[in-house]
Amino acid sequence: MNALQIPSFNGPPPSDTQDTSHVSPLKIFSVIRRHWLAVSVTTVLIGGPACVGIGLLSPYYDASSSLMIGTKQAPFRDLQATQSPVDVDTVAVNTEVGILRSSTIATSVAQRLDLVDAPYFRNMLDAVPLKRRIVDAISRLLGETPDHPKLSPAERLQATRDALMNRITVLNDGRSYIITVTARTGDATLSSQIANAYADVYLDFKRHLKISATWRANGLLDEQIVPLRDRLRKAEQAVEQFREKNDLVSTQLSQSIIPSGPNAAPVQEGTTIADQQLVETNRQLIEAQSELEAKRAHYAEMHSGGAGGSSADTTAVLSSPIIQQLQAQEAELNARAASLASTAGDANPELRAARAAAAHVQRQINAEIAHISASSGKDLQSAQAKVAALTQEVQRLQGHVSKENRANVTLRQLESEASAARAVYQDYLSRFAQTSTAAELQEPEADLITRADKPLSVSGPPRMQLMVLALVASSLLGVGVALALDRNRKGVRSPVEMDSVPGLFTLGMVPSFTGSLTRLYHSGATCAYVEMVESIRAILSFGQSRFRAKSIVVTSPGPDEGKTTFALSLAANTGRSGKRALLIDCDTHGPSAIQLVAGVGRSPHNSAPSLQDSGGLARDVLPGVDVMTMSGGGKGGGRMVSPSAIGLVLAELSPHYDMIILDTPPVLAFPDAAVLSHQTDGVVVLAKWGTTTQASIKEAMRQMQAYDAKVLGGVLNQAPMRGPDSATTNQIQIYSHYGLLAS
Repeated sequence: MNALQIPSFNGPPPSDTQDTSHVSPLKIFSVIRRHWLAVSVTTVLIGGPACVGIGLLSPYYDASSSLMIGTKQAPFRDLQATQSPVDVDTVAVNTEVGILRSSTIATSVAQRLDLVDAPYFRNMLDAVPLKRRIVDAISRLLGETPDHPKLSPAERLQATRDALMNRITVLNDGRSYIITVTARTGDATLSSQIANAYADVYLDFKRHLKISATWRANGLLDEQIVPLRDRLRKAEQAVEQFREKNDLVSTQLSQSIIPSGPNAAPVQEGTTIADQQLVETNRQLIEAQSELEAKRAHYAEMHSGGAGGSSADTTAVLSSPIIQQLQAQEAELNARAASLASTAGDANPELRAARAAAAHVQRQINAEIAHISASSGKDLQSAQAKVAALTQEVQRLQGHVSKENRANVTLRQLESEASAARAVYQDYLSRFAQTSTAAELQEPEADLITRADKPLSVSGPPRMQLMVLALVASSLLGVGVALALDRNRKGVRSPVEMDSVPGLFTLGMVPSFTGSLTRLYHSGATCAYVEMVESIRAILSFGQSRFRAKSIVVTSPGPDEGKTTFALSLAANTGRSGKRALLIDCDTHGPSAIQLVAGVGRSPHNSAPSLQDSGGLARDVLPGVDVMTMSGGGKGGGRMVSPSAIGLVLAELSPHYDMIILDTPPVLAFPDAAVLSHQTDGVVVLAKWGTTTQASIKEAMRQMQAYDAKVLGGVLNQAPMRGPDSATTNQIQIYSHYGLLAS
């Protein structure tokens, strides 16, 4: 029958796939167990010679002396500053370390201790290197006589210096000014002598630098002081002569002639008398101009008649005490006249007298207003005259100051030259006084803290630690070799690797089985093998619609991958659940389903079996399982079973079985599985643990796609449960918890 074609499942999302190039740390131990021989051989071949070489190393002795640099650079100021943390000058410390490591210091030490004739260094110089011995041996084989000229005394000293520098270590911890000099040789006494000589030579070197600097500084200063003194005298004379010629008198010399008082401007250093007079006159001019503006406003107000048109209403008039008194008298007389006018007639003598008195007061008011107006005019003329006089004085002073400023430019230049000469001269005098104290300059800015003592025991090498490190390194190298060997094994070893094949979904994993299927399924025992096959059958029976199938084709990329055993087990699990299953052996090139079932003979082959002709059908070879062996027809068989014959068999037997399984030959060699898949619900591709490669599975999937075959999924078969190559999954761990792996 033709199954409904459903798009093939492309496996899990790419994000769920794992990179097989990385080895899980938990699997490293299984890799080591699997390749223990390679790990052991690598460890012995690498670690053994290394340990022998370490045991033959010559002993050495370390001696150290300590120096503290910069001791003269930290003057005492206060207790708080002394107790505060000190910032280490890394540049200065590294400079001193470089001096100690220099060839100059090493040469001085070699000469002071006469290391050229010391037995340790003499034997080192006389020893022939391995490289030169090999070259000499080759030269002798070629018939040539090696020619090695002897070293001159200077060359021996240079060679000794180079050997000494390789045996000296100069260190600083980066947090202090202490430098440690360590000498390492095969002689304890010689090591201490070299370390102490390094410290002494360094201190002498620093002291010599101080003495040389003192002599050079004194000579240079002595040559420069006399010309500088003459230069200063000439500069000061030029300043005084220019002052006298241009009559420039500073305010500091003539403060007595500068006006003083509460309104006087402050005197600035370096200003002249003309400058001060100009400032004071400008201040007076500003005050006079302000007073003039006030007088002018007062005059304009008096002569314009005020805002209401009368001079009597101006501020000056209203504020005059006389005007205020006269206006009070006028108001009193007007009030009396108004009172009399309401009680008596116009001919009343008292009324006339009151009105006459009021008129007289008004005339007095007008006279006083005229007097105030005349006075404002005079004040305005006086203010104008004062402003004009001050303006002329300012203009005169400005001309005089301008002339002095032009002269001051030259004066300032001369004064600057004199100040510069004085500063240089004083600086040289100060330096000369400092360099005259030779005792202080001759002390080096370093102290010897600790002298090197003769070592009482061997300092090294640490043979035990080095041997342990050699063994650890060789073991790690052995583990690397084991991992490399494991990486070279191409077989699939996890469902994740199988899922990485495009279009293939792993239905499950089946453990290895080396017993009798008949005994296993007839006994009804429960074990991990049966349960893992049952999980695959459950997916095919109750899983998603894309996985459900009643008729299934079972195949594998290559031979001997356990497809027939798995097909029988899948059918047996169907019978174990109380249903009926039929296995059709379609592998005409090597049918083996009957042979795998113990105690059942081989049935004759029929090219077109039917229910009425059951000559090729073996019933109940396993509980609920029937097996039918098909032949391809022709002489000797070997031809593919006809798809039409399979179609007839499925059409007739499908109502009587709950699951029908077709066991087909390997898909990479024969197209039977791909062709017969169109008569079934899909194909299950089997891969053997550690044998079938991803490339083989991909090629099998390509063959399936070429025939448009529906692939239900893949099964990873014969996974080992124990041993160094055992599979480790959550499912197997659960079976181990329930004790099913023992079966």
